[in-house]
Amino acid sequence: MSRTGTQIGRDGRLWFAMLVFTLSAVGQPASSRGQATAVVPVQVERVTVAESSSQKRFLGTVMPRRRSLVGSAVDGRVEQVLVDEGDPVRAGQDIVQLLLKTINIMVAAAGAEQDLRQQEYNEMLAGSRSEEIDRARAQLASAEAVREYRNAAFERTRELFNSSRTASREEYEEALQAKVAADQDVEERKANLALVLAGPRREQIAQAKARLAMATEEVNRLEDRREKYTIRAPFDGYLVTKRAEVGQWLKEGDLVAEIIQLDPVEIHVAVPESYISQLSLGLSAGIRVAAHEGRTYPGQITRIVPQADLQSRAFPVVIELPNPREGDGHALKAGMLTHVTFAVGGAPGEGLMVPKDALVLGGPAPLVYVVRPGMTDQPPTAQPVAVELGPANGNWIQVKGELAAGEQVVTRGNERLRPGQPVNILPSAGDAPAK
Repeated sequence: MSRTGTQIGRDGRLWFAMLVFTLSAVGQPASSRGQATAVVPVQVERVTVAESSSQKRFLGTVMPRRRSLVGSAVDGRVEQVLVDEGDPVRAGQDIVQLLLKTINIMVAAAGAEQDLRQQEYNEMLAGSRSEEIDRARAQLASAEAVREYRNAAFERTRELFNSSRTASREEYEEALQAKVAADQDVEERKANLALVLAGPRREQIAQAKARLAMATEEVNRLEDRREKYTIRAPFDGYLVTKRAEVGQWLKEGDLVAEIIQLDPVEIHVAVPESYISQLSLGLSAGIRVAAHEGRTYPGQITRIVPQADLQSRAFPVVIELPNPREGDGHALKAGMLTHVTFAVGGAPGEGLMVPKDALVLGGPAPLVYVVRPGMTDQPPTAQPVAVELGPANGNWIQVKGELAAGEQVVTRGNERLRPGQPVNILPSAGDAPAK
């Protein structure tokens, strides 16, 4: 806590405060002055010496680490909604199911086409069957036999035509034509046998392979699309908003649910520009949540956004901390108000520390009541001491004034004390500041 502008010199404030309290007591009726001698029960704590650093408290908000607006990747009708608002979900858990009948038919048809292309490709890879080879060889042998017959017939006809003229030119030409046709048929049969022995061409095999690949990718595409008919949670968390009901028609991109992650969580704090230069990544922070009074969560700064809000001139600072499950949920929930304390404003230093409950504010200067021994056979009395306030450390605060370590200051009952009033010290169990 920084020094306030209302603080004045220590000695002057002490005498001024004493004068105010004395005049207040003198100016009261006799009955009131008589009441000032009554012994007041109080609780006290001892002044201690401890190290403290200047701390500043800011308001923050619990925010989910991740937030996802889950949408539908396909058109379809909602068949089932498997979770409700507030339900915990696991990564990959089904949350909405769309009707699958039509897409199942499409996947089956694509699978049949893939099987057909697979068989065609297998046939190309296997090459010619032995029966096909035997048939090609038989056809070649038959063609060669015909060629021999045609060649012999041509030779006889040519001899008759050239020697005895018993064969006409027309018969000669017919025999020649038959011989040429038989030769060509033999060559054709040889080529066919060579093709059968060689099997399909590489280009044909490649074409069959490409047709099979296209059919396979079509099956993959439809199966991937069918997967999208089941909408799943992207991560562990809670479903906080449900936007789909059974029978509803969803279009591609329509929102289905909102899911948030609560372990870990983030604390978002808006820090004014006058303090932002004193913060750094990894700086420790104490976090108190309004919904869990008395409980402090330790955290560290994980992000400082270098862009201030142009109206408030405050920079977003993010603290990440674990938020494990407790019972049927998490202690920290999105949107909770928090009080975040950072050590800012200077290096740690040693000084006198008193509980914050010992401070009496509202006058010209902060006061504490110190219990001083009374006269013989008289109870101790409470004497006001003006103090200057320094850095805080939890429920304790550093002060400067006419105090000494080990002295007792009033923490309960000081609101009704008068200077020099006798007190009765009640038992108390205080907690000293961290050293």
